[in-house]
Amino acid sequence: MSEMVGNQDGLAMVLAMSLVALLSVLGIWMIVESGNTYRMTQSVERNAVTFNLAEGALELSWQYLLEKSNEDLLRNVKDVRQQQEVTPTGIAYMASDQEVVPGHPESGMVTPVLIFEDSRVLPGWDISKFRGYYYRAEGKGVKPLPGSRGDAKTEVLRVVQKIGQVRPR
Repeated sequence: MSEMVGNQDGLAMVLAMSLVALLSVLGIWMIVESGNTYRMTQSVERNAVTFNLAEGALELSWQYLLEKSNEDLLRNVKDVRQQQEVTPTGIAYMASDQEVVPGHPESGMVTPVLIFEDSRVLPGWDISKFRGYYYRAEGKGVKPLPGSRGDAKTEVLRVVQKIGQVRPR
């Protein structure tokens, strides 16, 4: 029995097997961790893409607001005291759910939206009948997710004040 206690013939093999097991566990953990990191990176990139799409749609709305007068924007508005959507329907770049690359829905879709919020008399400008017209310009971006997991969506908005003179309709 005392010979077995002092004998170290199998110790190298036990240490080698322990080291192989430890390295195998470490390798498996690294593979799992890199997969999680890859998925997180994909999610961040998708969020950035949908934000950029939404921001592009917001810029389309903003550009339309800059180009048109209050009279043009509010031509079909019945009551200027109510919040109403005033997104034009006949203008191609203001269309809803337009594909970034036509014929390729995987490229993403943008939707510019204009909403008339309110009009108010500006303090100190009452003599000349100027008013502040408030609009909410919105941009919506959608990027399809791979497989059947739905879509990644982002919406951004900007509140805009346009000053205009009140004219009888």
